[in-house]
Amino acid sequence: QGSAYYTLFKGEVEIGLMNRMGYDCSTIGNHEFDFGMDVFLDLANKHAEYSYVSCNFINLKTGETVFPPYILKDFGGRLVAFVGVSTPESYTKSTPSYFQDLNGNDIYGFCEGNDGQNLYDCVQKAIDDAVKEGADYVIGVGHLGTDPTSSPWTSVEVIANTTGFSAFLDGHSHSLIEGQCVKDKDDNDVVLCSTG
Repeated sequence: QGSAYYTLFKGEVEIGLMNRMGYDCSTIGNHEFDFGMDVFLDLANKHAEYSYVSCNFINLKTGETVFPPYILKDFGGRLVAFVGVSTPESYTKSTPSYFQDLNGNDIYGFCEGNDGQNLYDCVQKAIDDAVKEGADYVIGVGHLGTDPTSSPWTSVEVIANTTGFSAFLDGHSHSLIEGQCVKDKDDNDVVLCSTG
């Protein structure tokens, strides 16, 4: 986000670069919606050669996730689940009308209610489902950030209120975190990283 190419081609150049780099998956954040829901869904469904995952981006009409909550990848006989977690701030840090119908009724949501508990429950369900499906490790692929203003939806808070992540790869706040140990709900260490 932010380049002339991004603005002119509405994200298509970035999707092409990610395809060429061989991404396995990505989650969504607020900037995916910069050009509206239809543009993003077209890019994600027709142009991306990798999977978008998000356990908490919900179509409120159907109650189903818009994208799979997670994907499983085999690495040398070890099954790794990548669980997508998207910031509920997308609603306010993007354009709220993108998530509404023409009458102003919400048609998309991010499990944002109940002082964070709705998000934690949604994430825990995705972790549990991935483990039931055979995952040896569960990696969070998040767009949550660590800024206090993002509370109660920061990556640290999500880790602290769930159990089962092996590691968590984060974005949104553009923080450089090279490998911080965060205790999960069961007092297990989870490695949190963010690229800056």
